[in-house]
Amino acid sequence: MKKQLTNLFAIAFCALLISSCATLTGFEEGRALGEENSELIISANFTQVPDLFDDNFTTDTLELDTFDSSITFPNLEFSYKRGVSDKLDVGGRISTNLNASAFVKYQLVGDNSSPFALGVGGEFGTVLGIAYSASVPVFATYYPAEAIAINISPRISYQFGNGNIDGGVTYLGGNFGLLFGKKNKFGLDFGYYNVDFGNGSDQLVTFGLGGKFKFGDFSASSSSGRGERGGGRSSGRGRR
Repeated sequence: MKKQLTNLFAIAFCALLISSCATLTGFEEGRALGEENSELIISANFTQVPDLFDDNFTTDTLELDTFDSSITFPNLEFSYKRGVSDKLDVGGRISTNLNASAFVKYQLVGDNSSPFALGVGGEFGTVLGIAYSASVPVFATYYPAEAIAINISPRISYQFGNGNIDGGVTYLGGNFGLLFGKKNKFGLDFGYYNVDFGNGSDQLVTFGLGGKFKFGDFSASSSSGRGERGGGRSSGRGRR
């Protein structure tokens, strides 16, 4: 009986880790916000995880066909970030699945008007101080039009905590999403990950609907700002 309770606790803890990994949500673009601009993201997400009460779940290997026997965890997530330079964003997020995290993103390729942008990030989070996660995502976005963004975000994430199975869980996969709008955007995101428990593996699927709301002067780029300042000086000379 004691062994069965131990196995049940281990499986329940594992499911908590899977459903609470905040770093698996999408809606992030390759472009940086720009200095002193900020953004709020609100999303409703659904995570498909193994059904712990299914008779086919094996406690020895922690393996189960996710698509044949699974349950779905819904959650709401709130994310806020701010541009500390033209290329660097920092922020944090919280969700109703008990997760809180801080993250950073740096834009490597493109600017705020280029049709392709590439950024890399890092994120560290915790689930009530019981489990912790660290993620390294890459954000690639193609803009076929200014009001359309196509996102592809490969990611590796590692989650660990007290009592965790074999010391940690590794998530390897990525997200694909579409966003519509200019300053404020709405869209969807789909994620697929392989979850490695050390002595077994499974698949995890996420789906989300969300909105992005930006605050700041996004209509003027750095170059246009310099042009306006130069124009002011020219008109001043003309009046003299």
